[in-house]
Amino acid sequence: MVAKDVARLWEELRHRDPEEKLGWITQLAQNPTEESIEVLLDVLQQESWFLRDQAARVLATMGEPVFDSLVEYLGSGLWYTRASAVAALGRMGNPRAAAPLVGMLNDPNRTVRDAVWDALLLLCRNELATEELAAAFDALPERPRRFALDGLVERDSDAAGLVLRHMEDAAPDASEAAPDPVATDPLTWKEVVSGESEAKQAVR
Repeated sequence: MVAKDVARLWEELRHRDPEEKLGWITQLAQNPTEESIEVLLDVLQQESWFLRDQAARVLATMGEPVFDSLVEYLGSGLWYTRASAVAALGRMGNPRAAAPLVGMLNDPNRTVRDAVWDALLLLCRNELATEELAAAFDALPERPRRFALDGLVERDSDAAGLVLRHMEDAAPDASEAAPDPVATDPLTWKEVVSGESEAKQAVR
């Protein structure tokens, strides 16, 4: 697909009705080139939820060629672009997405955080990704780790259990672990990271 064809398809995406737009997005995903991938990624920056959602679904099927770009989009200044990239990574199921997604739990936007929880649960249900998730959670400081794991258990205890079992298998002997003096206090991520007084309100 040459650049002028990509530009034409992008114009079609902006002006046609939803069903036709979906057809064009599907066409862009067939035999993808650098140019067509660029258009699909650009759709994640558009205000149309329908287009972003469809593009995220298509990008999720494309695997490694778009993985690094989606991770880069996690740093976008547009909350809806970050949310779309998170959704695509969750649907993709690539184990390497575990650490970047766990890092997004402190995103300032609630919609993005909700998308992160959904994406993490999708990874939890992927046996190939549970080990990477366990490592990503285990790399967190104690209190943020507890917050993150509590959030998973609250949303899907069975899926979270798969990750917890990996963490238990890799954990040092309990007798060697130092007790956490504040382990009984319920915390939110922002309270742990920044100590902001309004953090609990923001996360909930």
